[in-house]
Amino acid sequence: MFDLQKLMEWEILTFLLALAGLVVVQLLTGAINTNGFFCGRVSGRRRGEDQYFSPERVQLLVFTLGAASHYVSQVLTNLHPGTFPPMPEGWLAVVGGSNAIYLGGKTYARWFANGSSK
Repeated sequence: MFDLQKLMEWEILTFLLALAGLVVVQLLTGAINTNGFFCGRVSGRRRGEDQYFSPERVQLLVFTLGAASHYVSQVLTNLHPGTFPPMPEGWLAVVGGSNAIYLGGKTYARWFANGSSK
């Protein structure tokens, strides 16, 4: 018997896997540039001396991927098909705080890191 729901599930899964594979291949071949991915820039410095390792970018990536993977696992184990599970409020606070730390680091690098504010 033809099951339309199963067909749609397989189509969506195939599409997501193909998309993930495409991104991985482009990352490995260098088509997606990742140079300076974890580096920030300080305003007011000469080119080449303006980059620094940015721990706020690392923590933002880690917390975002953690929250996303947690939510995807909740979606996959959802007991009520056709609905999205609620996002735990604790995770919203964690991701919001992570973004605030990132923006604080960007603000510091933009206005305060070179010793004078503009």
